[in-house]
Amino acid sequence: MLFFGKKNKKKVEAEGYETDESAKDKSKVLNFLWLNLDLPAPPDPEDGSIRQPLPEEYIGNVRAAGKAHPAAEIDLWVDSKRLTERQMVYLKYAVENGMENVHLKDLRTIPEYSNEELYDRPETNPNWRSGYSGVIWLQVDSAKILISLQGKFDQHFFADMDHYHLDIESKRVQKMIGQHGLMIGSSDATYVSIENQLWGFNETRRKFFEEYYATALENAYNGWNGFGPLCDKVYGELTGGKGGIRLKDICLRIGSKGMAHAVQPGHEWSGRGGLWGGKKKKEKSPAVVSADKVAEAFNAVAANDDGGKADALPAATAYQQNFAKWKQSQPQLMKGR
Repeated sequence: MLFFGKKNKKKVEAEGYETDESAKDKSKVLNFLWLNLDLPAPPDPEDGSIRQPLPEEYIGNVRAAGKAHPAAEIDLWVDSKRLTERQMVYLKYAVENGMENVHLKDLRTIPEYSNEELYDRPETNPNWRSGYSGVIWLQVDSAKILISLQGKFDQHFFADMDHYHLDIESKRVQKMIGQHGLMIGSSDATYVSIENQLWGFNETRRKFFEEYYATALENAYNGWNGFGPLCDKVYGELTGGKGGIRLKDICLRIGSKGMAHAVQPGHEWSGRGGLWGGKKKKEKSPAVVSADKVAEAFNAVAANDDGGKADALPAATAYQQNFAKWKQSQPQLMKGR
């Protein structure tokens, strides 16, 4: 691991804001991932509210990425079996409202996901956060590679939620992909290292990531995360032996922003505290989205799907009267239900 020191930090961060104008002609997708602990999702509260499906900060991060890159497709992938139908409606509205290039995607529409036993395992470890020991991390580390391989784009990107500020059109990113076919994130803005929290690649490196997925999936079944296989492939194929690529030429120095350690706000095993063996905090009650907010979200989604002709309904009747009709109009979103 190479250390570049504090004197270089401002320069490194500043370089990320220099846009490569030629990159605008390339089609791009930036993928984000969120998995809830429960499978199947527990029933919604009877008062019309829902458990918060995703930290509000992360919803804001996805939308911020959409605003920063209006020409790119921004996809948030979730597992519909880990969310209730009403949570899916709310999340669709919260993520997509007013954002033409931002989309909520269902992992269950990917055959390689829906047919893989690993992804059908619920988290059973209350201390899942401690030392990244839960099955959720094995699932996340594999699924983030899988979603990166979806679709046909000139360039595919993935970023953890706290790296939403990745500038996919920056000169540094585009130079790495242009010269070597891929870019991998470092552990922070001052070190050159390998981390599996973000990457980008073009079609010349699709096979690299397909092979990485196969190895990471095998590792997951043996209880190991996806960090090691990435290091092995980079050192074994790119920077060592016949590769000859300098690590600093493919590893982007970038720091996290905001909440770096994800929590599950709608779950009593939220994961607040408990990192690396610390005492975990049990939530007194799950974070919720009020019934009025859920109805507001549904009305907005229903009106949009009806060409803006649908009348808004009171909070008490919105879900009951129209949800079945809305669900029928969303076969792709609800395919995994």
